[in-house]
Amino acid sequence: MSSEDMKKVGETWEQSEEYKLLHPNPELEAKEELKKAYWLLIKILNKYLDLKPEYYDIIALWIIGTYLHKQFVTFPYLYFNAMKNSGKSRALKLITCLSYNGELMNSISESVLFRTAEDHTIGIDEAESIGKKEKGALRELLNSAYKQGAKVKRTFKVKGKEREGYQIEEFNVFCPVVMANIWGMDEVTGDRCITLILDKSPKKEITRMIELFDFDEDIKKFKEWVVLGAFIFAKTLLIRDKVLKWNAYIKETLPNTTSTTTLHNTTKHHLDFYKKVWDTSLDGRHLELFFRLFVLADEIGYLSEFIPIAEQIVQEKKEDDIMEAKDVSLLEFISTYEINEDYIPILKLTREFKQNEEEEWINTKWFGRALKRLNLTKKKRRVKGKAEVILDFKKAKEKIKMFDIEPIVEPKPKEETNNYVEELKP
Repeated sequence: MSSEDMKKVGETWEQSEEYKLLHPNPELEAKEELKKAYWLLIKILNKYLDLKPEYYDIIALWIIGTYLHKQFVTFPYLYFNAMKNSGKSRALKLITCLSYNGELMNSISESVLFRTAEDHTIGIDEAESIGKKEKGALRELLNSAYKQGAKVKRTFKVKGKEREGYQIEEFNVFCPVVMANIWGMDEVTGDRCITLILDKSPKKEITRMIELFDFDEDIKKFKEWVVLGAFIFAKTLLIRDKVLKWNAYIKETLPNTTSTTTLHNTTKHHLDFYKKVWDTSLDGRHLELFFRLFVLADEIGYLSEFIPIAEQIVQEKKEDDIMEAKDVSLLEFISTYEINEDYIPILKLTREFKQNEEEEWINTKWFGRALKRLNLTKKKRRVKGKAEVILDFKKAKEKIKMFDIEPIVEPKPKEETNNYVEELKP
């Protein structure tokens, strides 16, 4: 549904006699509609997707947020990292179906993105191509499109009676984006995402559901409720006001700071919200990503329950970032190794990698799991109790390009003895 259609629906309902009699308070009406939409959305997501319990809340608030994203200065991207057959395509189809004017694409170019972004929620499946070197312009556009005011200017040729000329066309690229891939996201784009990990579901009552989203009565009802609530909130600017006064609250809360603004017009409801957000462990980019969802959670009366979920996701993200940084180093190490189809002892590989990284904690157990995470093992066997692997060097060279690291020409590894009986210390 476009913004114009959304506006017409809202205005028609707002002007009706039924609305005036039943709900003379627009703010209360909006909250009730969004609250009903939220819990119905939780039901819909549980029907079609098998996720970690906390993921349903994040996705539901994000979807509702797409209908109000223009009230925010920034809006986080939603990103699913998953292996094959784990349900990521179904998740993207459902989310784009439920989101504001959603459109799902299996591949995307820079020109398609900036011509489609305005007034849409964009879903990008199989988003591996975004990390390729030749997609630098697309990555730059994505890295800026999550912030209000991001624009792209292009020239086009026009013909006149006497001569040809050029005119400038401007595109607004700020829009909600949901993405999914297998290999992971580059660091800069990943910093703009709330990352969720999908596992393959064993629940046949979910995996065998046919994706008849356009005929689902609950989905139709959800869209009616969320459009009405979002229209009223957007018109009264209640959400934007809560966002814009946050910095003033910080200035008045922190000691030894002076503020030229005042919160005298801020309601107690706003102050209670600010206090709860201030007491979280989130700051910097993590707070920027979740702040918009905090605002929505507060409006439907779910903030206290949602804050621990956000803190858990952020803590997992920090731990994953540390692990991912080491995984990238391992990927670079394998991509520069001499290509061969022979079995290589994991102990030998671990020893060489450990010397490069100068990290005492690296051991064969971590190295073997890292190879599995990166899906770089073609074959594996055990000889006299020791693991050996045949590596997929081609895949390593392809994956490392996602991080703008050019593979070095393979040096021939140093000659070593075959004595690998000594285990590395953990």
